[in-house]
Amino acid sequence: MQTKASDKEIQSANMLKARMSANNKALKDFDEWCFQQIPEISLHGKVLDLGCGNGKQLHLFSRIFSDKSTFFGLDLSNDSLQDLRSSYQSPPELQLVEGSFDMLDSLKELEGFSFDLIYAAYALYYTKDLKKLIKDVYDLLKPGGIFWVIGPDSGTNQEFLNIIRPLHEVEDFMDYVFDRFMPEVVELGTQQGFNSIKPSMLRNKVFFPSADAFMAYLSNSLFYRPGYDEEIKGQVQAVIDREGVFAVSKHIMSIQLRK
Repeated sequence: MQTKASDKEIQSANMLKARMSANNKALKDFDEWCFQQIPEISLHGKVLDLGCGNGKQLHLFSRIFSDKSTFFGLDLSNDSLQDLRSSYQSPPELQLVEGSFDMLDSLKELEGFSFDLIYAAYALYYTKDLKKLIKDVYDLLKPGGIFWVIGPDSGTNQEFLNIIRPLHEVEDFMDYVFDRFMPEVVELGTQQGFNSIKPSMLRNKVFFPSADAFMAYLSNSLFYRPGYDEEIKGQVQAVIDREGVFAVSKHIMSIQLRK
């Protein structure tokens, strides 16, 4: 299922940074949770980050992978890749590719292109063909390699979805992302031949201390529709007046599929 959002919105490095900054107000540390989930693979292997953005996870991985490892980042946004290129100072070699998930099959033609870990966080649902992507990932992994996907689970953002749904349409794509995407990854991965699946869950909350802080987050998300700011802001403020903070659920699922 495809989003109605424009490529510009999907690729915007500034919008991504604004959304990520909200995690600084989370109940639990998402990065630390990810760090604890890093699979047992060769620490001098090859890692491919699909939809790497500005490299948040690659910076995290560099804390444990050796200088003999090689990191590859693939992303549509040139601005995000430039951010990563300028900020990356870790020992593992870094190679960046500007392009979409749907070009993965071209990597198969390059000699020596096989990976110990292919990773994607909050990105794969933008692919045009998930079944083909999973097949391409399977072909690019070494025997025993890991395909690691992190994405939202049901119940995510429910607090503000309850506010905006009566005001304007929420596109079907967003319901797919929250309720059906991760189960589809498991189903298609099993059909493709991945021989083990390791799930993990994080139930988190992001706290917004003011209605303005929440609106800054919302306006940089694919949920935003102009013309409803004052009504949404008023309902968020009513919650803050009553409870002291506006808390938004972030239900996160990690799936590791081993070839």
